[in-house]
Amino acid sequence: MADETFLSDDLLRQLMSVGEVDLLVGILAHRSANTVRRAAHYVEKSLQQNFVRQRVAIISVDGGTVEDSGSAEHSGDEEPGNNSNSKGITALRTIHRVTAAFNGAPSPGLALRTILSASDLLRARACAVVSPATSSTSPEWVANLLRPAFRDSFDFVAPLYSRHKFQGLLARNLLYPMTRALFGRRIRELYSDEWAFSNQLGNFCLNEDVWHEEPVRSRPEAWMGISALTSDFRCCQVYLGEKPPPPDGAGPDLVEVLRQTVGSLFWLLETHQQAWMERKGSEPLPTFGPDHAVTAESMELNRARMFEMFQTGVKELGPILESILSPETLASIQGIAKLDQHSFRFPSELWVTMLYEFAASYHHSVINRDHLVQALVPLYRGKIYSFLTEFSEASATDMEAVSENLCMEFERQKPYLTEKWKAGVEVKS
Repeated sequence: MADETFLSDDLLRQLMSVGEVDLLVGILAHRSANTVRRAAHYVEKSLQQNFVRQRVAIISVDGGTVEDSGSAEHSGDEEPGNNSNSKGITALRTIHRVTAAFNGAPSPGLALRTILSASDLLRARACAVVSPATSSTSPEWVANLLRPAFRDSFDFVAPLYSRHKFQGLLARNLLYPMTRALFGRRIRELYSDEWAFSNQLGNFCLNEDVWHEEPVRSRPEAWMGISALTSDFRCCQVYLGEKPPPPDGAGPDLVEVLRQTVGSLFWLLETHQQAWMERKGSEPLPTFGPDHAVTAESMELNRARMFEMFQTGVKELGPILESILSPETLASIQGIAKLDQHSFRFPSELWVTMLYEFAASYHHSVINRDHLVQALVPLYRGKIYSFLTEFSEASATDMEAVSENLCMEFERQKPYLTEKWKAGVEVKS
């Protein structure tokens, strides 16, 4: 059952007035009120067009959104619900809109916990989570997320996107291949702002005592996906279409991104180690639509600064890297850091070995774990510089082959991580 102690009295009254529903869509908090309204408009339109017989509700997690300057955004259609009271409920056919208000933006984990609690209290059979920040959200996008959970009895639905070949480089070079190799399931977009889930998985996660953990507070979708993969829930992927890049300067910096994603992944290895240590190979997930889509049009990228920061980081972080990496691996990295930009390459074999040593050192807490993840930042910059240099002219088909080869390298070296993970390590101060 939902933990009602952290739900406000106002939200509980709204939920009790709704009753029970078949479907629930949660809209995460966003700083722009107009952006939230736009997302709610598309969600309502999708529910009206695709789930005409179902009882449905939308819950907006309000983190103190503010009105944008100038006129509100319009999609070309008259936006429903403009006369709604944001503190109450507006019925539109069988659609109810509920607002969970917070003083200041809640963490993603608290927002998801609120949505899960609402889903439990409303007995929703399926639930989707969408982000107002996704500019390409459309009615069909929302429906595609909900259908597998509602009609096909899947418990966790991950999105798939069409991306430029130099978009999603962290997922392509680290998050996807490492997750695939260790947990044995080929889920490409584990870290995403949109996903869907069943009532059963929602209740399972709601009752887990992890909501105080920073990886769950910052990236709850990855934790939920791994929980589904490792607990015999049915998982799938669904193609949603193009994923436009964020506006210039949007989003957290690279240090924060790695703390949230790689730090989360290392923590998941720690908390789910029984599920991955003996698993071998990987298998695909059921997929609705294409399992990947890459475009290869030109894209301007400035690489000189990236390489400089890699070289500087390797030099300045020498003592820290010595605590994390084996002498052989550190010597190899220091060796390639002495190369010039034209001859520099970061071999995939070395990249995988290095990451597995980082993961094992995280497990053994050889240094402060947050500092350990931050030490990865310049090394990641070096890998991405190498990737951009090597494949600047590669076709979309070539890019997929490169990604598959990297995935296989992660799988090939998995026994090395297991060995390092189990080995006794002297903790260095």
